[in-house]
Amino acid sequence: IPTPMAQYQCFIDLGSSGTKAVFNDGKRFYAYQCPPLVADMPPSELTIIEAQGEQLGSGLESVSYLQLDPETPAYALGIDAQGRPNKATSSLPKSALAHIRALGVIGEFAHQQALERFTLDVGIALPFNEYLTDYRELTSEILGHKMFTYRGQDIFLDFDNVKVLPEAAGLVQWRKVQRSQLKERKKQTFVVLMFGHRDLSFLLFNGGRPPQGEPSSTERLGYQQLLKAVAQDLPCNSDDPFLYDALINNAARVVFPNRPTKGYALAERRAKATAYYWELVKYRLNEWLASVSVPNYEVLISGGTAIQLRDDLEDYFEDRSTFCTVNWLDELQDEVATNLELESDIEQLRFCDCYGGAKWLALKFQKLAVGRRDGE
Repeated sequence: IPTPMAQYQCFIDLGSSGTKAVFNDGKRFYAYQCPPLVADMPPSELTIIEAQGEQLGSGLESVSYLQLDPETPAYALGIDAQGRPNKATSSLPKSALAHIRALGVIGEFAHQQALERFTLDVGIALPFNEYLTDYRELTSEILGHKMFTYRGQDIFLDFDNVKVLPEAAGLVQWRKVQRSQLKERKKQTFVVLMFGHRDLSFLLFNGGRPPQGEPSSTERLGYQQLLKAVAQDLPCNSDDPFLYDALINNAARVVFPNRPTKGYALAERRAKATAYYWELVKYRLNEWLASVSVPNYEVLISGGTAIQLRDDLEDYFEDRSTFCTVNWLDELQDEVATNLELESDIEQLRFCDCYGGAKWLALKFQKLAVGRRDGE
């Protein structure tokens, strides 16, 4: 008698600065993240890795690579794609990259859990602009690949449900679940502000429904803009990891390895850059909010960068408190910290959207006693 396949769930956030996923095996949630990279992997390289494996005892399973079928090229993913020509700059459409990234995450979950054949519910969050153009194609691409090879292992999938959603949908679904548990029945409109590393997204969920177009949009107004402003008179580029680390950790100064004896004070630079960055954000917020024609809505604020602007944002929305309330999603962050066992504030904030989507999948398809709430 064939044994019934186990039921698993996976919610994947295909962000531009990284791939994040939350898995659910029916007992608990697991967090996973990797760089958003996809690169070609020549067949000759796979042959070499396989031969080395026979000699050294670790072969194809040591490299995160994906092959959709034996006749097609292999792709290196995440960390193993670093240092190779990146597919993002080639002619491959974004939706094709998206399904390769998503299947790679599913493959990694199968590898970690030693699964070969299993049934899966999948949720995928795409950056808003990509969602508008690619969600149908991505859904059919995922459904069309029920068998692939990952780390040398053949994976066989059945999909119960495949849901492609815009970024921030996980935050909204989490909040809707919370409201229903509090017996709040009235439909609520949400405005989500997502402060990412590269982008700032403004997403209007009118009556809780996913955004369909304007005024929702994504702008290149993420944390990089603040980094550019700080780096103007420093001997580094705006993407310098030492500068980023110093700012995230509120360091008083930054030291660069090429000038180890010279430190650069950050307090004044940070204050000026933050004031400049806030002016850019405020100008865009004024335009976006002027186009919201709903008299009462809740603003959900998300993303690590938002912390840098918390005081400014609280003052800004205090002036607009007659028609909107602000929710910093602190309770969601607490739940993420507990159920995903993430200690760093920044990591918790990065995983909020993904975790919210995973919890929604778990409740919608009733595959889990959905973890602990409020630190229970």
